[in-house]
Amino acid sequence: MIWNRLKYVLSPQFDIYEQISGIVRGKVADIGFGSGFGMHLLSINASQVIGYETDECGLRFARTVFPIPKLFFQYGDIEKGIDDTGFDFITMIDIVEHLRHDKQALLNVKKMLTKNGTLIISTPNRLSRYRKSEDHVREYAPKEFETLLKMAFVNVSIRDYKLEPTVSSHENPIVAFCRNEG
Repeated sequence: MIWNRLKYVLSPQFDIYEQISGIVRGKVADIGFGSGFGMHLLSINASQVIGYETDECGLRFARTVFPIPKLFFQYGDIEKGIDDTGFDFITMIDIVEHLRHDKQALLNVKKMLTKNGTLIISTPNRLSRYRKSEDHVREYAPKEFETLLKMAFVNVSIRDYKLEPTVSSHENPIVAFCRNEG
């Protein structure tokens, strides 16, 4: 169990969390937090970070390793919906490719955000030769990902893992900022 949790720190997900930790403020949700390490980074500037996870082992690990007052670890399945609202930011780092009901999950996320809240979401790039996984329900190319996100959000900006505008359709992973406009 420890190795599965620690190898996460060596992945590109850590880089994404490190980049977005300087952006998020206020009340933040992290959907599918895995080890909880990303939440630790998000807590630097956030007033409160609530992580939602379906893996009970992950919940126990995070609660044990990160007993930080403004971090909260809860069971939550975004495909079924999470009964919590008022989030200024929601992060979903490499989660959507594991979801069977991706469109419904995004509509559920939108309900959780404040009027001008922002979803920061990432996924591996299907056009890249790196990070393929048999655990993925599907993978997206940048345009496919943007189209999916625009089903729930009007304002979508596709970025690279350094949060810069993408230069190539093969950059991996894909990161998107989706602003809730009501």
